[in-house]
Amino acid sequence: MKKKPIPPSTDFWDNLGKLLLDMSKLMFASFILGGILKGELPQNVLIIAGCIAFVVFATAGLIFTSRKKNRG
Repeated sequence: MKKKPIPPSTDFWDNLGKLLLDMSKLMFASFILGGILKGELPQNVLIIAGCIAFVVFATAGLIFTSRKKNRG
């Protein structure tokens, strides 16, 4: 009989990476798109803050989700 392979369990870092990727999408939508449409704050400030937050969260999310598992 062949044994069924055990699916790899998701760990904390994978879930954190997925969360950060989702947060980066929300940052993009809320700061950049929302700021442009509302126009309450200066657009330069909102676009720069949104871009910085997007890059930080997206980079951290990609790093955490692409980590290789070193399990024996």
